[in-house]
Amino acid sequence: MKTEDNTPPPRTRECGRREGRGAGNIERDFVVTDPVRGLIGTLLALAACSAQSPESPPDGTRARVAEAPLHAAPERRIAPGARDVPQPTLATPSPHTSAGAPASPSPSPQRDPPGSTSPSEGDRSGSTSPLAPTPGPANAPPPPTSAARLDALALALRALDPDPAPEHTTNDKHYLVSNERRHDLFRPELDDKGGVLLGVGSDQSYVMAPWAGTELLVIVDFDEKVVDLHSVHGALMGAAPTVEEFRRLWSPEGVPDAHAVLADAFEEPTRTQRLELYDQAREWVDKRLRRLAARYEELGVHSYLDTPQQYRFVTALHARGRVVALRGDFTREGVLRRVADTLRAHGQPVKVLYLSNIEQYFAYRKPFKQNMQALPFDDTLVLRTLPGRPAGFHYILQSGEDFLAWMRAPKVWSVYRIRGFVKGEPLDAHQRFVAGPPPDDREG
Repeated sequence: MKTEDNTPPPRTRECGRREGRGAGNIERDFVVTDPVRGLIGTLLALAACSAQSPESPPDGTRARVAEAPLHAAPERRIAPGARDVPQPTLATPSPHTSAGAPASPSPSPQRDPPGSTSPSEGDRSGSTSPLAPTPGPANAPPPPTSAARLDALALALRALDPDPAPEHTTNDKHYLVSNERRHDLFRPELDDKGGVLLGVGSDQSYVMAPWAGTELLVIVDFDEKVVDLHSVHGALMGAAPTVEEFRRLWSPEGVPDAHAVLADAFEEPTRTQRLELYDQAREWVDKRLRRLAARYEELGVHSYLDTPQQYRFVTALHARGRVVALRGDFTREGVLRRVADTLRAHGQPVKVLYLSNIEQYFAYRKPFKQNMQALPFDDTLVLRTLPGRPAGFHYILQSGEDFLAWMRAPKVWSVYRIRGFVKGEPLDAHQRFVAGPPPDDREG
């Protein structure tokens, strides 16, 4: 804070700053009354002014430095190439630092106000709303994890053996895009969680990762095509410096260029598989990106689809090997348990667990509950969706602590029990709900 000095300056010399001038832009005015005394006075004045030099900036400058984002990365250029090899960096990517630009303190990414939802699409809460924040400095994101530790963790996760391919996918379909379009309802609790985001699905986490400031994105999905599609996204992002170019590569006009990028990014036999997957998914992804961007524009929500800084955040995750996609089944003892063990061995908790709507398709049996309890939680946010009416989804938030309490409770077999509904009972779409802990009596 700037301190006001009421001491009148000497009559023979003055040293000060004009109003409106930036720190460091010091204007020196000297009034000389005698040549010798004037020379001495000039030297003394210059010495006095040196106290305001860049080595000892005025309070206003110190305040601005203190308010700089905690996440800052050195300059790094994103180059297209194979997505399967992590590229070590000196700092973790963050929404506050643009990949491919010098690391200098910069504002947070452009975000929509947390209360931007309309009254009809507002908050319907259970025990508390919003979730109680962890005590600490207001709005302070967690400190970033060192790049070396994240690189080692990503390598260890990527080396895990996947679960066997399922005999059938859900409804015998490949869900290569999501139809969830209100992930903004998970905010502001999602904002600045940092750390590891463990999720499922195709493109949903690309929307949420910049908001959360995710440092490592881990996708576990039992559909191999969904898993492989992440490497296609990564290769195209590596060749697309802007989100407009990325979207063009999924459009009919961008097919030749996209084929060239993928042919260069992969070797056989992976090359042929990824090209075929792109052709299969292209029309769906193109439509998904256009619809999602239009929906968020209607809502006034900024995402990686319209904000360059958020888009560069996602591309940096891919370029630095911080997107790990594995085939795995949440309902069996397999790769998910090994993911939990690996995270715990590296001292990295799950900060965000995103389940989408997978829980509607199975009952809570012992393997699923044990998998969830094996995950290292620390101030964790659990996010899920369930089908709602009219056509859309109901968005449910829950603290990791409350979720684990449900996983330990006996005779709890369904996500609808957590929500307080019976399966088949209609939920309101485009609404958020904060789920609480199980009732104290723990009755089935």
